[in-house]
Amino acid sequence: MSNSLGIATWSSFGRHGLSPQTDHDEASRMEFTINLFRHLNWQQPKHKELFDKKVEPAFKRENKRVPKTRHEVREAMLKDPTFRVWSHLRVYAQENLFENARLSVDRQLDDLIGKARAKKKGKARGTLTLDPNFEIPSYQRHFDMHWMPGSYFTEFAEKDDVAVGAMYDFGGIYVLTNGILGKYNDGAGHAVVRYLRAKFPKWEPKSVLDVGCTVGHNTLPLKRAWPKVEVHAIDIGAPTLRYAHARAEDMGYAIHFSQQNAEKTNFKDNSFDLVVSTMFLHETSHAAVYNIVKENRRILKPGGIMIHVEQPPFTWAKSPFDAFTRDWDTHNNQEPFWGRMHDMDLEQVALKAGFKKPDIIQEMAPLVTPVPGDDYNVSSVGAWFIFGARK
Repeated sequence: MSNSLGIATWSSFGRHGLSPQTDHDEASRMEFTINLFRHLNWQQPKHKELFDKKVEPAFKRENKRVPKTRHEVREAMLKDPTFRVWSHLRVYAQENLFENARLSVDRQLDDLIGKARAKKKGKARGTLTLDPNFEIPSYQRHFDMHWMPGSYFTEFAEKDDVAVGAMYDFGGIYVLTNGILGKYNDGAGHAVVRYLRAKFPKWEPKSVLDVGCTVGHNTLPLKRAWPKVEVHAIDIGAPTLRYAHARAEDMGYAIHFSQQNAEKTNFKDNSFDLVVSTMFLHETSHAAVYNIVKENRRILKPGGIMIHVEQPPFTWAKSPFDAFTRDWDTHNNQEPFWGRMHDMDLEQVALKAGFKKPDIIQEMAPLVTPVPGDDYNVSSVGAWFIFGARK
């Protein structure tokens, strides 16, 4: 996963039979991009020093008080050229990441489609169900999430397209996180398994649903942890799901993928022991979060567990500056609901859905890096926020 210095490299990213291949120049551009992200991430802690020594004193001189909200901190920081340059470079890095991915995927798209078709025609372990009349939700329809061309749903080929799934798997998370989530970007899924086994040691699911699965990075660890469990996974994008299905088949996992809106699924009442999502709620909308949690409860069996992995609410921030730092994506990373979602009172969301207050979960869980075997490297550099409930 890394070189001799413990630093992730593009060459150590996990490959499988559906992975886009890179020539020399493409691989070099990706190595540059992962190093650019790492440099910018290393620079980010200096923003606090800039704020303490320069930005906050200037704000106090002008307003006779310190900033009270993350919004005031942001307005003050945007007056400083150092922070503006960093933000521009960070946006450039994100755009450059997916432009590199797009170029590589475009070059070999016909081959990738052929590989995905072969997996579909072969003796499949799982299933893929698409809806030709599916309507993309408005909160996803009008922009490219994370600056990824086409977001999760755009079709670039006339038939059986997998482009956006390949782009998402090819670049995004591994480069963004410096490989901290493992070579297959599945650290959040493994963290869910570790968390559930620690919190509910005598509980084991028989049926699982992954909501907002994209290409299945965090779906596969659920099947790995409980091999006999029937695992379903849903998302909105047909090309993403085609890629997810072919990837899972290639890696030896039986997953049932279907194109559905998490706000209203076609599953029967009391279908699942576990409903889980990883970094999904903030990509929806205020109304959708209420609908999704209500739907989760409907399809959960009595005693079943809902788990949503996210970043913590802004009310948990140590200071307005801390909240400002975590709100960068709202304004710069094509994630317009990020800030509003992390302002929501999730306990009230769960209560309105019908969960009981003693059964609601809001706590932090360790961020883990998957390693060979069944062990985890528990990271000291971060943690996940767990929002959930038991029916």
